[in-house]
Amino acid sequence: MDFRKHALPVFTNREDFLLPVSGTDDNTGEPLNFAYIETAVPGAAFTASLWDVSVNNLILSSSTTLTIPAYPIGNELLAVTLTVPTGQAVSPGMPVTIVDHATQANSMTGYVTSYASSTGVLVCQIGCSMNFEIRSIGPQEAGTGYVTWYDFGVLSDAGPLLSATLGSGIFITGLGNLLVTIPAAQFRQLNAATYSAALTYTDTVNTRQAFRAPLNVIQGGLS
Repeated sequence: MDFRKHALPVFTNREDFLLPVSGTDDNTGEPLNFAYIETAVPGAAFTASLWDVSVNNLILSSSTTLTIPAYPIGNELLAVTLTVPTGQAVSPGMPVTIVDHATQANSMTGYVTSYASSTGVLVCQIGCSMNFEIRSIGPQEAGTGYVTWYDFGVLSDAGPLLSATLGSGIFITGLGNLLVTIPAAQFRQLNAATYSAALTYTDTVNTRQAFRAPLNVIQGGLS
């Protein structure tokens, strides 16, 4: 379901919040590769100790042992660290591709987070980090935020009531698929009401809002 156009399913505040999310390219209809990985055997983990690192029109060799994980994937790819030759013209924000040297069939892509020219230590974010939030829709609170007509107030800007991030409540479960989870012990903090839920993701250079939709919570269910 496209949550940008429809409300989320109704949840009870007495059970775990489990929200499967699917993402596809608006132009091609292909599932989005949130993890930015490819393996010769789809869905299988791959480990190697010799990689070709493409960055800033350079092909650098690295003998760091790295693993492309199998699904589900949490935050293990958000700070991939490897060693490449020293003294290179590499800086944060540059696109990077890491391909296994032997077969060229297993790869990770992302952006440089940091590079130490003196030691050759390269840190990259592979794929997207994610943030899911549930916020109150109201009530109106006069005097907060910016409004032209001060006496009307604005929607609450008190921050999220509940949130989840990649590896801590959000997992990439397959190509184009995510699962957002919040345990019942936390979700029961919400009352029976309508809330606003939103999911955003970023690869450090490009940021997208996957959806923002109403979330209806009812009282009752499991005890």
